[in-house]
Amino acid sequence: MRHALTAIVACAVIAACASPGTPPGGPSVSAFPRVIATLPETSAVNVKPGKVLIRYDDVIGEQSNGADLSKSVLISPWDGEPSVDWKRTGMAIRARKGWRVNTAYTITILPGIADFKGKASPFGYVMRFSTGPTIPKTAMRGVAFDWVQARPLPRTTILAIDAKDTTLVYLTVADSTGRYELGAVPPGTYLIRAIDEKQPNRTLEPRESWDSATVTLTDSTRADLYLFVHDTIAPRFSEIRSTDSVTISLMLDKPLKPGVAIPVANVRVVMSDSSVVPVLSIRTAEEERAEQARLDSLARLTDTTKVKPADPNAPPKRTIDPTRRRDTVATLPAPVAARKPPATELVLKLGSPLAPGSTYRVSVTGLRNLLGYEGSASRLLIIPKATPIDTTKTPRPASQRPGGPPGRMPPGTVPPRDSTKGAPPVKPPTPPTRPPR
Repeated sequence: MRHALTAIVACAVIAACASPGTPPGGPSVSAFPRVIATLPETSAVNVKPGKVLIRYDDVIGEQSNGADLSKSVLISPWDGEPSVDWKRTGMAIRARKGWRVNTAYTITILPGIADFKGKASPFGYVMRFSTGPTIPKTAMRGVAFDWVQARPLPRTTILAIDAKDTTLVYLTVADSTGRYELGAVPPGTYLIRAIDEKQPNRTLEPRESWDSATVTLTDSTRADLYLFVHDTIAPRFSEIRSTDSVTISLMLDKPLKPGVAIPVANVRVVMSDSSVVPVLSIRTAEEERAEQARLDSLARLTDTTKVKPADPNAPPKRTIDPTRRRDTVATLPAPVAARKPPATELVLKLGSPLAPGSTYRVSVTGLRNLLGYEGSASRLLIIPKATPIDTTKTPRPASQRPGGPPGRMPPGTVPPRDSTKGAPPVKPPTPPTRPPR
């Protein structure tokens, strides 16, 4: 009996080892690493952590986005790059200068944490805790835009500096649509600064575009930021061309300060023989398009022959296609800048046409950049000669013409049908007979 029982147990063990399937116990591994636990827990108060532990459902890599893990961890308030230790299935995070007392902290893990197979998480993770008794429910929100290109700037660094204590700096990074949110910030007055960083060191470097605004936070506030490169060099001509005989377009290497008009007296167009070409107007490209649209609208109103009267008996137009199914998926629209982009092109209208084969020097003074620094620009414009028509060329022979030589039909041409084919033969007329003599 004992030997039989032992044999049954052995068979059961062998069958269990040979059966396929997921081994029992342990968490299921997702498509990319996900946070499953934190210490302290998010929203915890009155905590005194030596370090903050983040645990994932899988073993993570020692680097993120090709850099050390510390580059993917943000601590707000910010006192420098944190110390991050890799712990196989997680990480241990320490503040550079220790945790402040009575302070609410936000720890942000940026997207890009990957497992050993290279499967990176497309999502980030945010947790909050406080070393004091409360966590503020306040928030700063907005969008970071590239002002010149009029588009949102993703991954922009956002800093909020306390006006009373400049050592207290709150930090976050905008998402892929340029939107940002700074939470758990105490009420007060702050200087918000957005930086399009080339190197993520959380500080402003030369030639980096940025913008700032001062806000007063009570419970929530919104501040959109329009980034551009701050320099003291006035705009210059990057390209100059004539679009027609009385129009010159001037492309600038830097945008112009909005709202500052350039008078016609600041523009000179001089021919190589020192003769001055009169300038009727100078506008930005947007102003020129608006003026042309206005003139076209007036022309349409004046010419009533082109306006087709409406048919009173025509059925109403359908504005909604009933066969189209309604899209119930809620999508977040891309943010739209409320501020117009600054001008980077000027259009000159001349009082006399440009002569072909001539050279002109175009000069403009009073060009101001976005910071208001003023300068002048000058460049040569060469008008090419008109291409003469060569009348000495002999015509091609008939054999090289598209129609081919005379008497030969072009290839692909169907010959006309002969209507005489298939008809009965025509008998020749009978000659008249002579009467006998």
